[in-house]
Amino acid sequence: MLEKKKVAVLDLTHGGTGIALRLRRLCGSVTGVDVYDTLSQEKQADLENEGISVSRHALNAGDFDVLVAPVHLDPGYPMLLDAAKIKLPVLSHHDAVREILSGYDLKDKTIIEITGTKAKTSTCILLAEILSREKNVISHTSRGVEDWSNNKIIRKGLSITPASVLEALDSAIEAGIDYQVLISEISLGGTGSADVGVITTISSDYMIANNTKLASEAKRQMIINAKPGSTLVINHDALRFFGACRRDVNIISFSDDINASCNVYYEDISSKGGVIAYYLGRKKGRITITENQDYDIAAYKTAFVCATAVSLAMDIDADTIERSIREFRGAEGRMRKKYLEGRILIDNSNSGMDIRSAENALLFSKAQGGRIVMVLGEEAKEVCEGLDPSGVAKFIDSHLIDLGALILVGERMKPLVKDNINKIHHAVDLSRGIELAKRLTHENEIILSCVKCFR
Repeated sequence: MLEKKKVAVLDLTHGGTGIALRLRRLCGSVTGVDVYDTLSQEKQADLENEGISVSRHALNAGDFDVLVAPVHLDPGYPMLLDAAKIKLPVLSHHDAVREILSGYDLKDKTIIEITGTKAKTSTCILLAEILSREKNVISHTSRGVEDWSNNKIIRKGLSITPASVLEALDSAIEAGIDYQVLISEISLGGTGSADVGVITTISSDYMIANNTKLASEAKRQMIINAKPGSTLVINHDALRFFGACRRDVNIISFSDDINASCNVYYEDISSKGGVIAYYLGRKKGRITITENQDYDIAAYKTAFVCATAVSLAMDIDADTIERSIREFRGAEGRMRKKYLEGRILIDNSNSGMDIRSAENALLFSKAQGGRIVMVLGEEAKEVCEGLDPSGVAKFIDSHLIDLGALILVGERMKPLVKDNINKIHHAVDLSRGIELAKRLTHENEIILSCVKCFR
């Protein structure tokens, strides 16, 4: 629908640049609108060299045939207000990526898109480990684009905006990788191009678009835009919240609690292990999860059951799934236990980290025994949804007594460092926070890392 159209792509910060460049090959003309005025002069020049004009101010929406805007953009942005008045079509970034993907040769490829408020990355990583035992897998997550056939990261530093799916595919093509499965972690919904669409959870919902709608509303697009004949693997809580579902797609429900009304669910789960039961048509059985000393399995309960449901949907046998979970060693920055210069490092620093996750990580650390030095905060320049300082203040009031020392990370955490409390320190970023924690600990003591950041 975009051929020969005059298109304006709004928001060049969250993937809009990549969308604009690719649409230039499809559309009559493309204009980029730098909503947040964050585009560098160098990137602006790159766009203009490709024939894409750039504006740092809102333009007249009526000068275009179509607007392309992210689902999280404030509906009060002038161009969106104008578009609503004149009934001008507005595509989301997700929709635009679907249009662009139609030009890729995806024959004999299985595309899996995973969204949700929590457990996206850990589900992607575990699922890639399972599927790669039988297929050639590429994954795109907040930690990069990985070729699982060679255990190699082929590109670092990608975000999980819809446009990054295109970057991941291009990286695989440029590297000459003959993949069979692409697993993509996507924020706020799916593109509608997936063969398997996944919603891990909508718990811990939050407001987007200048507090005008819930993030779960955007994630529902995974269901609404699913292509006919595809498979959706959806958390039971999301299905219950969204209500009526699609009849032209295959729905598989799962629960990260004990819920026998689902296709895949826990019969039992604790920090000591669990049992996943599954009933998918003629497939039925159980998968056992055993305790693992490398990470807190309770932190992975959603990933275990969700990845199991997707794997079963793709005809992976239960023995392979159970063996993969047993041999899984946790994902980087997701409640993973490591050793650092004689110290125990509980690594829980990731883009989805929040105060509740920090509290769970502290409980896990206390169970190890020994003095704990905690690194807590945010690298806000890298993460859209930061860590609320008021929540950190409450955490300090409740849990400082449990810590040998606390190192707060990030500019917004500085006011929480009190001169009269010598247990609280400050570091500008995660790496310097860890260095300080090493100086404040001795061998066999615990460093607990809980910083919200991309890694």
